[in-house]
Amino acid sequence: MSTQVSTTHSIDKRQTNDVLVKLISDEVLPSLKAYYPNSDFNWRGNLVLFANEYAGQLYGMGIIAKYVRAALDMARLLSTSERHAPNPIEFKILCLQAKGMPTLDSCMSEINEQRNKNYGKDKEWSEPLVYWLNQQIAAARSTLADSAWKKMAKNRYTELADKYGKGELSPIPLKIEYNAPPAYLRYAGVGQ
Repeated sequence: MSTQVSTTHSIDKRQTNDVLVKLISDEVLPSLKAYYPNSDFNWRGNLVLFANEYAGQLYGMGIIAKYVRAALDMARLLSTSERHAPNPIEFKILCLQAKGMPTLDSCMSEINEQRNKNYGKDKEWSEPLVYWLNQQIAAARSTLADSAWKKMAKNRYTELADKYGKGELSPIPLKIEYNAPPAYLRYAGVGQ
């Protein structure tokens, strides 16, 4: 019975991947080629290979055609300032941002705002992604140069984007409630 389930799952996975590959090879790569003329996705006739790479990054992330097309629109806007087309990982992040994931710039601005406004206090985070990104990069802020810190933040953002897309990102932990010291300690001279 488990053989049938795994076979059915692999057939569904293959069909889903085939749909993604077709969408990418028919719509995404030709559009990216038009937006970024320096890119060559059909290098040595390997268009399907490029489409498989892009589809491999998107598989299991809950990305539908609507998000892929929205990511294409974002890539078109980026083409005014970027010279090369987004690689598969960057395109996956564009698709996740179209799905609702905050951008790296918005995460960094919220982290800096919280750092300046609520230094040493409890912070209210808008998204678990921002919280976990802050947890992973905050300690290195004082020891790394700004460019190295931003590079580390981008790498951690990319790692967290995978978890975000797969729904594996942990929620923001609950704050520990402050409990007043017991009344008997007042009589001992503690807690006055």
